[in-house]
Amino acid sequence: MPKRWQDQAAGLRQLVNPVSCRSISLCGGRGDAGTTTLVIHLAAALAERQREVMILDEFSGAQNVANRLHLQQGFTLEHVLRREATLADCLIDTPLNAQLLPLASRPHSMSQLNEAEQSWLAAEFEALTEHVDYLLLDTRPAGGSGMPSLSLAADDVVIVLSDRAESLTDAYAAIKQLALDYARRDFRVLVNRVDNLTEAMALFERLRSVCQQFLGSLQLKLIGFVPEDAKLNRAMRLGRSVLEAYPDTEASIALRQLADVILRWIPPTTINASPGHFVHRLVESSRLLSERLQHG
Repeated sequence: MPKRWQDQAAGLRQLVNPVSCRSISLCGGRGDAGTTTLVIHLAAALAERQREVMILDEFSGAQNVANRLHLQQGFTLEHVLRREATLADCLIDTPLNAQLLPLASRPHSMSQLNEAEQSWLAAEFEALTEHVDYLLLDTRPAGGSGMPSLSLAADDVVIVLSDRAESLTDAYAAIKQLALDYARRDFRVLVNRVDNLTEAMALFERLRSVCQQFLGSLQLKLIGFVPEDAKLNRAMRLGRSVLEAYPDTEASIALRQLADVILRWIPPTTINASPGHFVHRLVESSRLLSERLQHG
């Protein structure tokens, strides 16, 4: 098809069904949940489906997304908030056909922004994400320091669960905190590093049973599982996605299926047409978290 007709078709699709940028937080914990690895490979799977993807990374340590992909890191969100750089300066191109935006910062830093500063940051973010379909958020687990702000700002929260007692404990803690302190009622669950659907269902039912017993009427939904696969970790050591390095392995097949599931999700009623609204939600959630830490 000639490019002019492709451009026209894309324009007509946008008029009929305007593109919205959906933010999805993946939140794991201890027990080798493998959240960062899942974020990386899910970004690759969605990009393979011709979706524009940006990873937002809340981690700053040696195991964050940039280091996993052997990428050079430059400016951070803290530099941006001090007006030493722009958000565009922080953006990192990756070999996943997706972009990476490091967003590690202290909740206090975001919570102190006034209305003018919020609008400035939202405008910068909107300019960066103008054509982005999915924001994938790699968020810190619940713990003594509180729930990360990125999870609070996301349209969807995906709890990553593995077959370890610590993982089940942390998954419940994350759900409890988001439900009781921040009024989140619906959660999706992704089981990682199991052998089959039967094991995934059993783990999910254990988590759902505990939540129903102690937290009441929450909506938990199993969205799939990713099997234990040595080639996935081998691809990570190479700084590549498993879909590119080993496209026919079990993990690659599962990740593609998961991407297809996400593409069929019904948009949440709270979704905003403008990605800039994500920044306003992030600032407000940072304020809530900062207040909680001060009085905790």
